[in-house]
Amino acid sequence: MSVRGLGSKNVFIAVLALSIGCGALVRSAKSDGLPPPTSPAPPAPAGVTPLYPFDAQPLSYDPRDQFELRFGGYFHGAGSTERDTYDITASVVTPRPNFGLNEYWNNFIPRFQIGGNVNLEGRTSIAYADFVYTLTITKWLLFEPYIGGAIHNGSLVPTPTLNGLGCPLLFHVGVSFGVPITEHWRIWGTFEHLSNGNEFGVDCGTNTPGEGRNQGLNNYGIRIGYGF
Repeated sequence: MSVRGLGSKNVFIAVLALSIGCGALVRSAKSDGLPPPTSPAPPAPAGVTPLYPFDAQPLSYDPRDQFELRFGGYFHGAGSTERDTYDITASVVTPRPNFGLNEYWNNFIPRFQIGGNVNLEGRTSIAYADFVYTLTITKWLLFEPYIGGAIHNGSLVPTPTLNGLGCPLLFHVGVSFGVPITEHWRIWGTFEHLSNGNEFGVDCGTNTPGEGRNQGLNNYGIRIGYGF
């Protein structure tokens, strides 16, 4: 059966429910039958300098040194012609490369992300590659800005159903907030923006003659991550 036969909204809801449900099941399975903790969390392993400025009990592992697979769903095209449609999204994030630096300088080394979004209504789909900085705010909250580039199958000029994106290669920027559930599982809330970079004086293409603007594309949603 096709996606349209199932209904793109139903597929999107099912993906979001699966993402959230996986996280809840993992956390439940981990906590079932275990007594409440009676001692502080163990210190981070030797050689790890955690970035936990607001928490005295950091995680015992560093998520920046894991591969991570992410899967979920996005609300697509917020506030634009492509609004009220949905994306399925998947990506892989690498560990930080090891350049033999001390831990202080390792804090400034980004991870690398590659992935894509498929729109369930035949609107703009994308593939992207980014530099990602995963920062730990507390043991229950991760903050992750990213910047990179994307290619798309959408339109360069506005149409009745598609945003005008100006050029085939776009900037891909955004931010995620993550909640660690176990050492391996995380839930991420993500906002992403695609743009031709006109705000920064780049303007690789325009879809509004005389104005030099680009409509861009804004997506947001929830993903489940598995680190290993």
